[in-house]
Amino acid sequence: MKILSRLAISFLMVGFLVPALGPITVTAGEIKVGSFVSAKGFGSRFVIMPWMDRARKDLAKIGSKTTIKAYWGGSLGKSPFQQYDLVKGGVADVAWVMAGYTPGQFPELEIVEIPFLFRTANEAAVVTWKLYEKGLLSGFQDTHLVGMFAGAPAGIFSRDPISKLEDLKNRKVRIVGATQGDWLRTLGAVPERASSRKMNEKLNRGTFSAVLQGWSGMKTFKSFGLVNHTVDVPVGTLGFMLLMNKNTWNGLSAGEKKAVQENGGIQIARDSGKAYAKAAKDIRVMIKKQGKHKMVTFSQAQLNVYEKAAKPIHEKWASKNAANRKAYDAAMAILKEMRAGG
Repeated sequence: MKILSRLAISFLMVGFLVPALGPITVTAGEIKVGSFVSAKGFGSRFVIMPWMDRARKDLAKIGSKTTIKAYWGGSLGKSPFQQYDLVKGGVADVAWVMAGYTPGQFPELEIVEIPFLFRTANEAAVVTWKLYEKGLLSGFQDTHLVGMFAGAPAGIFSRDPISKLEDLKNRKVRIVGATQGDWLRTLGAVPERASSRKMNEKLNRGTFSAVLQGWSGMKTFKSFGLVNHTVDVPVGTLGFMLLMNKNTWNGLSAGEKKAVQENGGIQIARDSGKAYAKAAKDIRVMIKKQGKHKMVTFSQAQLNVYEKAAKPIHEKWASKNAANRKAYDAAMAILKEMRAGG
């Protein structure tokens, strides 16, 4: 394997990007997997670790000396907004990158943020992977995509009483991406982008009245204690990616590429979809048992009303440009087939 011939550059970039951290010891022939989330995080445990284990086994089968090692909790760079640059620059060989935290780089992936489009994590993950396979997603020219996954659709979690979506009027609400902000403005809310950690700080200070966040994200970042109302409504999700440095990918042998990629791709999409769906269900049960939150749900009739009201946001996003329109129309076709059992 020819990877990591650029190790000296990687070390320099580590020193530049994360000077407060101690030196990172890297073994020649090692694929460094970086995550700003701890090893206990849901995506770490149920998506990244299983992929690493499968890939390691297949690498061993072909006699490869290449190793895969994880650097959890931001060891290679703590900011979630920094992960794309870390993997592009070679500080990490593989990184967990969130499309919403890399604005402008993956424009068509904003589709996952559209409220009332995807009903499950599996739908979001499988559809976006298939869009990638169809060549309808851009932004990957400087990296290699190992796999695509998504959290379960976000809910609304509030410090202040809320019984209907219209109650968000004039309230400051945390978002991840611009499309969520467009939708909230139709309700008269005031959206503001923030990472999960900043979200907690602003909830604690009372700056945010409510937040859009995934159920697993609320648990991972210990945010449930900062809110007392939960609204169970699918208001968009996050597009997650496992990206590999392009030089690292090009330096792998054909057999090593196969071990890495065949354990990623659609397998990551489907496995993560099941895992995130189970997690969201389990967390709902946990919150209900604790009895500390007012849990708001809507009838199917009311959900239909809200979904219809969100259609102009769908059309606004799809009409931005030809690439968005192609991605949206293809996504709707894939969803129709999936929901019909295809």
